[in-house]
Amino acid sequence: MRFQSLELSGFRGFANHQTFDLDADVVVVVGANGNGKTSLFDALLWALSGSVSRLKGGASSIVSKYSSTGEARVILRLVNSGGLSPITITRSSDGLAPRVSVETPDGIVHGPGAEDRMIQLIWREAATAEAPGEALTAALTRSVYLQQDRVRDFIDAATDQERFKAVSELVGVGRVTELQLELQRTKQLWTTMTTSKSEETKPLRLRLSQLGVRLNSFKARRVPGEDKPDEESWNRWWAKLLAMGVKVSAVPMASLEAATAIDIAIRQIDALRRAAERRQQQLDSLESEIRVVSQRSKPDAAAPRKKVEVLKKQVQEARLKVSGEQTRVAEFRRLQANLKERSEQLQALATLALKHLGNKCPVCDQEYDLELTRRRLQSIVMSSSSVRQDSVPTDTLPMLLATLASLEKDLSTAELELRTIDQAAKETEVAELTIEQRFEELGLQRSSTTDRSSYVHRAAAATVKRIEELVLAQQTGERFALLLSQAGEQAVIQELERQILADQLELQRQDNEIAERNATGELAQKVIGALREAASQVVAKQVGEIEPLLREIYSRIDVHPAFRDVRFLQSFLRGRGQLSTAVNDSLTGIEIATPGEVLSSSQMNALAVSVFLSLNLGVSKPPLEAVILDDPLQSLDDINLLGLIDLLRRAKDQRQLCISTHDADFGELLARKLRPRTPEQRTIVIKLDSWSRTGPSVTARMVKCDPSPFRLAASQASQ
Repeated sequence: MRFQSLELSGFRGFANHQTFDLDADVVVVVGANGNGKTSLFDALLWALSGSVSRLKGGASSIVSKYSSTGEARVILRLVNSGGLSPITITRSSDGLAPRVSVETPDGIVHGPGAEDRMIQLIWREAATAEAPGEALTAALTRSVYLQQDRVRDFIDAATDQERFKAVSELVGVGRVTELQLELQRTKQLWTTMTTSKSEETKPLRLRLSQLGVRLNSFKARRVPGEDKPDEESWNRWWAKLLAMGVKVSAVPMASLEAATAIDIAIRQIDALRRAAERRQQQLDSLESEIRVVSQRSKPDAAAPRKKVEVLKKQVQEARLKVSGEQTRVAEFRRLQANLKERSEQLQALATLALKHLGNKCPVCDQEYDLELTRRRLQSIVMSSSSVRQDSVPTDTLPMLLATLASLEKDLSTAELELRTIDQAAKETEVAELTIEQRFEELGLQRSSTTDRSSYVHRAAAATVKRIEELVLAQQTGERFALLLSQAGEQAVIQELERQILADQLELQRQDNEIAERNATGELAQKVIGALREAASQVVAKQVGEIEPLLREIYSRIDVHPAFRDVRFLQSFLRGRGQLSTAVNDSLTGIEIATPGEVLSSSQMNALAVSVFLSLNLGVSKPPLEAVILDDPLQSLDDINLLGLIDLLRRAKDQRQLCISTHDADFGELLARKLRPRTPEQRTIVIKLDSWSRTGPSVTARMVKCDPSPFRLAASQASQ
């Protein structure tokens, strides 16, 4: 199948309706970046597959922001190489709900049925794939449409496994590979289930082990020579229990309730024993407390208390003396400060007056004895303002403070001693109250302080004796219970032996099932290996047939001056096919399995284009008999482009070529190189220009037929 026409409206850069005639051997799309070249080719991919994987926005990125209808609509018409059996694919989307229909001479199909019908008509090999739509999309993007921004996906982004899967799809063994992988997944699930069943036998094995232990335990604890208790001992035991306070009724030894009654009695005996043991521990603790309290001395607090009172009185008197002395000293210091201030003021006045003395008083303007006044003022300036030593009072304050500090220290020591005595007395009182409470809790009669220790000791001894009696009674009851149980243990032993035999048979059945599942898993593994080998052989054969074409294309594009040869590398890892490319220098024998180590970015692009074209031209039944190259000028340098053009010129007889470029000169070069050679051939140049919100302006022209391979230009000398 090949393209015949395309109608767009509301798709990406084409907001308004546009129609493109694609019924040609070569379609060259020329337009500056951003004018819609990639949108035009994306429309072809979207019409065929319903998705454009390179667009991260999903369905919402398909619809033009300026679409008048709010939806994207693409109508693609395909015809076979003879121009017959036309197919019209109509796909639309409002960003949420996609719609598709396929029209053939047999009628129109809508919805999911249209997708199935389209796959049947375009590439039937994908119909049996696990995900037919994804298989078709992968085949288109690997061998038909080389997207501008994903030139090297097959070389760099795709893993070796993805490359192998893509080639498997193209050469027709994709279903074999899928079957092998599905069998491998199923086999893993089968193995997991087998392991799970093996794990499920563990509880049964554990149960068999436990049943065996129980059986051996029953056989080992049988008392030889004694089958049942003595009647007289039985009656004495029950009478003793009643005397000990066990609240059970005696039953005859031959009664059916004998075993149950013994169990109840043993539980009560055990409860009484534990209670007696707790009472013994409490009595021992009480006896220890009585001993500790009796050993404590009772100090007299009268003398320390009287000493504290005396010291408090002395401290109060000392504080009063200190307070009076502090008041007297403060008053004396105040008077001294006043005298000093007055003296300093007189000196300041005398100094000031000396500066202003004249024949008359500078203040009252009266005459005075100047010399006598000067001497007096000078004597005032030179006079001392200090207070006489005999007028300073004796300083007794430090001595009084020292006395007060000493008394306060003695008082603190005495108070601490008194508090210690009071605390000891209080602790003794609390201990006595605690002992009295313990007597009440234990049900003991109060006794005098002198003999209560011996009283508690006698009570503890009586409790020990009761514990011994209870232990003996419990042991006797357990022996009676064992003897009674032996009568029914034979039936239990027989039941255990029956259960063990049944479980052994069930375990043998499960082991046989696991063995059969393991054999089935081994057989499945052999089938998986055979499928893997068959797929590998088919892919190897097809790759071997494609490899010469890859080498020819690689050499014509002239990718690298030294590494001029290339080949496919095929292998299997963990059951999955691996496919990669390797370049080599045939002169030196050096081969590089990771071409990125020696090739530049442009050379890697050229290698990717070589692989892409080899898969397109080398596969006998590609999804479409077409090659779509989105602006290779942006990925390859000039030398590689010339080789690519020469290669495309040779391939245009086998494939419909759709090539875009942003360079007008390169577009003209493509038009000339890929011009029609016969009247039946067609080459169309579509020019996209002046993009606006409604889309670009579109013009198309036909390239005239020119069968001449080349022309010679006449020289000026011959003209």
